[in-house]
Amino acid sequence: MQKRRLSQDDRATDKLVVLGLVSLLMVSVLSITAYFVLDSDAEEMPIDEWEWVDPVIENTEYFNHSHGDLLAHRLSTPNMQLIDYHNLNCDGNVKPPQELDNTAGRPCSPEFKNVAPTPGDSSEIAIEGNFMEDCVKHPDGTGGCYAYVSSYNQFEILDISDPNNIVLLSTYYAEVARMIDIKVTADNNWVLVNHELTNSELDPIPNADDANSGANRLDLIYVGGLYKNEPVKVAEWDNPPAGFHNQDVHVYCDWEPANPVWAQDECHLFLFGADPYPEMAEGDSGTFYKGTQIFYVPLGLEGLIPGVSNSDEDANTSREILRWGGYSPEVETTCGGSLFNHDNVFHEHPITGQKLLYISYWDAGLRIVDVSNPPDVADPLGLSWPQDNEVGRWLGCPSADDGWYGPDGGGHADM
Repeated sequence: MQKRRLSQDDRATDKLVVLGLVSLLMVSVLSITAYFVLDSDAEEMPIDEWEWVDPVIENTEYFNHSHGDLLAHRLSTPNMQLIDYHNLNCDGNVKPPQELDNTAGRPCSPEFKNVAPTPGDSSEIAIEGNFMEDCVKHPDGTGGCYAYVSSYNQFEILDISDPNNIVLLSTYYAEVARMIDIKVTADNNWVLVNHELTNSELDPIPNADDANSGANRLDLIYVGGLYKNEPVKVAEWDNPPAGFHNQDVHVYCDWEPANPVWAQDECHLFLFGADPYPEMAEGDSGTFYKGTQIFYVPLGLEGLIPGVSNSDEDANTSREILRWGGYSPEVETTCGGSLFNHDNVFHEHPITGQKLLYISYWDAGLRIVDVSNPPDVADPLGLSWPQDNEVGRWLGCPSADDGWYGPDGGGHADM
């Protein structure tokens, strides 16, 4: 009796093992089938067979298309899906009231989204926000995710916290020159835009009007909290003759200047400008300022916020900006020729904590300069800061066959 029971138990165990194997086999078959089905779907349209048609220049059907017509802009690949679009129309007006020109922005209305008119071309986009917190907005006005778009005579601020429903909050317009680049501090409080010299022959102004050529400067604009709906310019730096080709901005909260009045502030604002002209020729002033220029904005961040001043009359006046340092590649470390300071990017190293400025040059390659510790006293000519703080270099001169400046030394210098 006992032997029969054991035999039955063995058969039951065998059945369970068989059923388990069959189940695993079925799961494997289904997985392989699903893989090939999905793979075959992906292979239905190979990349080399994608049809690329730019409706603006190639499709005669839409030759006179409207930028407010979403269907007229269909240049895309099958693996991308457009989830929302905004033609940057703020309030139906191309320009603001005269009193706002070059001083402050204006709030935008949602009913003008994707209707005519559409403003000028976009040259750069910067995004900042608490993306890792799902763009949650806090009662004190912090939080949220935003896109800042520079579009020739103006820049726009868009709320992209809900990417399926982007909202244009405001537009800042300046009839002085093109806005090439736009940078934003990580706290979403400060915007830095550059106006670069416009050559109407090589880079025509859209309206064929030379009236706004030749304005060359940096504009610092406050966009914190509710000011994202009405941004206000609080400082500017004029930089003739060519202006800045690129720029960046950063808030230092671990620097103590020698001036006891400035030292009372917890954080300090520094601006970084890439001016190509000094690298090519010395200016008429007789004073040689280097192409990478670093500026400090004193009076404290509180003093720069609109409305926080000694009087209402000072609420929207330009504040003082000081040239604090400069950098140019040593001539013997370049490929010769006319050096052109093209771009610079500020970045805080995630491991070392160093504050680094990455600068790209024509004929001088990529330079990495440590700007972690600004001097207590300004060094406007860049005699030592950050001139002595170059920590990295990547370039190769076409004229050299080997060595540091040859192809093995980093490649081509025109970055």
